[in-house]
Amino acid sequence: MSAKLLIVAAALLSAPTVRAQSPVTGIFISKLGEDTVAIERYTRTATRLEGEVVSRFPRVQAVRYVADLDGGKFRGISVTTRGVSDAAAAPAIFSMITLLGDSVATIEIQRNGRPDTANSAKRSFKGRVAPSIPGFPAAVGLYEQVLAFNPPTGRDSVRVATLGAGNPSTLSLLRRARDTVVLVSSFNNGWVEVATVDANGRITSLDARATTVKTVTQRATGVDFDALTKDWLAIEAARGRAGRLSPADSVRSTIGAANIEILYSRPGKRGRQVWGNLVKWGEPWRTGANAATQLTTSADLIFGETTVPAGKYTLWTLPTPSGTQLIINTQTGQWGTVYDPARDLVRVPMTQAALPRPVEQFTIAVAPQAPGGVLRISWDDREYSVPFRVK
Repeated sequence: MSAKLLIVAAALLSAPTVRAQSPVTGIFISKLGEDTVAIERYTRTATRLEGEVVSRFPRVQAVRYVADLDGGKFRGISVTTRGVSDAAAAPAIFSMITLLGDSVATIEIQRNGRPDTANSAKRSFKGRVAPSIPGFPAAVGLYEQVLAFNPPTGRDSVRVATLGAGNPSTLSLLRRARDTVVLVSSFNNGWVEVATVDANGRITSLDARATTVKTVTQRATGVDFDALTKDWLAIEAARGRAGRLSPADSVRSTIGAANIEILYSRPGKRGRQVWGNLVKWGEPWRTGANAATQLTTSADLIFGETTVPAGKYTLWTLPTPSGTQLIINTQTGQWGTVYDPARDLVRVPMTQAALPRPVEQFTIAVAPQAPGGVLRISWDDREYSVPFRVK
């Protein structure tokens, strides 16, 4: 996502008793900019919630979730992840959480038909626990279920804990307006999504642009879920798998005595305004996507007046309307949302230039430029560059 994907089912939610209800159904379409990246359908009754999310990237893959409900309480939930064309094979991931009491649950995980004993366990928890979201994109049917049982009123907030194979987290539901609920997860430094709801409490949209996923999801009508899935499979069969939304790439260059390598991921513009919108002004940016962008140099480099000794670093940028800085940081190996300014080695100003044609996919380049070299980043309608020398 992004970001680390939650691939396990979540656990169990205490809630008030609810009356029998007619089935509630829905279909959601998720877009990343101009591109449709996933579709979801779900059916909810008083005793059962089941849904399926089919995503296009990196392949046409389905995440199916089934939750048993009893008197407004989750008794268990299972999640199966597999390629849509792999129905006869063992699921890539199967997860199940079963409530054993008011504060104990079992977590069972299988990968490719084999038990994952490292993450399967019996776990204790305190307080209410709500469904976490199994994978990308977020399963709106699960969010809607949490809202149905825990509707914040006025400007009140409701906080529930989550239980899964990963570290414990919380989900806060904050009513911002009559039709708006903000969902804040403690996962990933405060994951924030904004849901709009109708008078019946059903989610009509889910905006995840404040997260690293960047999708916008809308409730849809008149959409043939199965036909669209078949279309995606046909495209995959003809052209091959779509691959990652922001594919990994590398830059290697020799400048003087220095062998330089940059490892990064390449997000696409996808019809969006990049600078000042997708990439926020005044906020350190990972200079790419996914894992933090990594620079390796075999010789000392000089940026501005600062020597960058041979070794490994991460690259960040701090864009503003009046100027952008390249940040070289000594922390390495982290995800791109983990940035520690205390470990900055140097910040140097970059030169901005307008591009004659928009660049669709973010690009980094390193090239010779007397008396040393130049590092360039290009995306959308502009290019930023900074010179350096080999010591």
